Amino acid sequence: MIPLALVALVATTFGFNAATRAQDAPAASGAQGQVQSTGKNSAQEGNSMEAIGLLVLLEVRPGKEADAEAFLKSAQPLALNENGTLKWYAIKLGPGKFGIFDTFANEAGRNAHLTGEIAKALGARANELFATPPQIEKVEILASTPLKK
Repeated sequence: MIPLALVALVATTFGFNAATRAQDAPAASGAQGQVQSTGKNSAQEGNSMEAIGLLVLLEVRPGKEADAEAFLKSAQPLALNENGTLKWYAIKLGPGKFGIFDTFANEAGRNAHLTGEIAKALGARANELFATPPQIEKVEILASTPLKK
């Protein structure tokens, strides 16, 4: 089982079909659908930045780790072009386990991401790269810290 604190670092999502959309997916490793970090919650301060997110866990088919890693890295420019996606992370959790975590100011941004170019690209290669459907969770950002310079 992956600890929730580690899972919280994962980053963005790809909507496949109704069976794998966030509202239908099983809880990721027992997560309760909320991510906690240190700092102030910008949503509570009247600023809707990073109010919600998506947490995606991906189990890669044996022998496809390098392909999955390359695919996730190639999605970064697509995430940069999504106006509603504030932050996007793709991470490796361990052998055969990858994750994605992204943040949004509002539901419109999250929904646009779930139906955007990354989701389409992942849908086209999902059966080739992944052993199971992605575990997708909609999360609420309780608190965060700004990037330190």
